Amino acid sequence: MNMDTISTGTLAKLKEIMRRNKEVEKAYHHAANRADNKKLIHYFGRKSKEWKNFGEALKSKVRAALPARGEQKVAMDVMEMPSLDNGATTLNRFSQRERAEVEEYRKILEEQKLPFDIYHLIRIHKMWIEVDLSKSIL
Repeated sequence: MNMDTISTGTLAKLKEIMRRNKEVEKAYHHAANRADNKKLIHYFGRKSKEWKNFGEALKSKVRAALPARGEQKVAMDVMEMPSLDNGATTLNRFSQRERAEVEEYRKILEEQKLPFDIYHLIRIHKMWIEVDLSKSIL
């Protein structure tokens, strides 16, 4: 396999990452709109933008690495995260979800043969999540 292309199995895993990424982005956006604490509004808004930028970059790089044999779309379903009671609960839920994403990123980075651009993008995003998880915003 040419490292500039993506295998079918790897593509399925990347599509799942993109689908979950879109969920997280929308959930952060929703949380920013519902928060009443200025620190949380800023934090959730920033996180939504970060996840959106990562998702757009990943989608672009995956499309560029797809084999030229026909149209393969990178479809993403968007599911809203359930409404939560308060900022602290929401923040805790996001932290749990981000820890799970870090683990998924670790697996795909170790187990899949990815084009360098995609590997690097996922690795950088994983590191940013880990840095944010190590900080307390409240």
